[in-house]
Amino acid sequence: MLVATPVWHTAASMPDRRSYFAAGRIGDEVYVAGGMVGASGRYVLRLDRFDSRTQQWTRGPDMPGQARASAGAALRGRLYVIGGQTSKGTSQHTYVYDARTRRWTERARLPSPRYNAAAAALGGVVYVVGGVRKFDPLRSAWAYDPRTNRWRAIAPLPRALHTLALVPFGGKLWAIGGFDTAGDAVRSVFVYSPRTGRWRPGPSLARPVAMLGAVATGGRIYAVSETVFESYTPGVGWVLGPSLGVPRHALGLFAVEGRLWAIGGCVVPELADSRVVESLPVGSKS
Repeated sequence: MLVATPVWHTAASMPDRRSYFAAGRIGDEVYVAGGMVGASGRYVLRLDRFDSRTQQWTRGPDMPGQARASAGAALRGRLYVIGGQTSKGTSQHTYVYDARTRRWTERARLPSPRYNAAAAALGGVVYVVGGVRKFDPLRSAWAYDPRTNRWRAIAPLPRALHTLALVPFGGKLWAIGGFDTAGDAVRSVFVYSPRTGRWRPGPSLARPVAMLGAVATGGRIYAVSETVFESYTPGVGWVLGPSLGVPRHALGLFAVEGRLWAIGGCVVPELADSRVVESLPVGSKS
């Protein structure tokens, strides 16, 4: 008996095309904030909410300030938009959107300005790693505690990286892919333990990826950028899977109710941003 290979299917498109946005999943919904429009570099202030159950988009209140190539993470019903680029330079802002009150607030600024960093929430804390300040990729990493409204430095990445992904998995943080100081995409994965405060090398990717979206669900990690889609299973390693129907980078990847959702991004080689949303069944509910 032949088993059909899963393929990506087009879902409800974003209201506007954009890439390099900050995004996070709150419940069964994905919130997308800020970003830019393709080669024009035009800043986008809008916030949009995607309901995976109805496949409908709803506009929320605009961000209080510019943020493209910022880091995004969701924690306890709030979307955190951290750092990024503005028309005045690299930002240290931490903007927080409360999905319940539908309001933006500004919290303690990131100690070091950066863009193209990665963020994730784990154990009630928001982490930000890597990125770029001016033209130099960074190793530094920070942790934010919403209860105290304070940032603290944690152990730096083993190597300077930007446009990487950061994913909670198995009680640890996985820093996946990115560009190195030479501007090359890497296969490296580094795993951070909040308990020991240390990084260790993780299993190398099947192929180099940068400007990626990544997520963990159902005991696996998934990563996608342009024509590369790969998944990690403990004891197996990284394996390649079906490519996106519309290859693109600087996108968001989220898992809701047994499906992956690849949202927006920049189409190659045109460098024109996309409104496309694609979905892939992954077999287990998150």
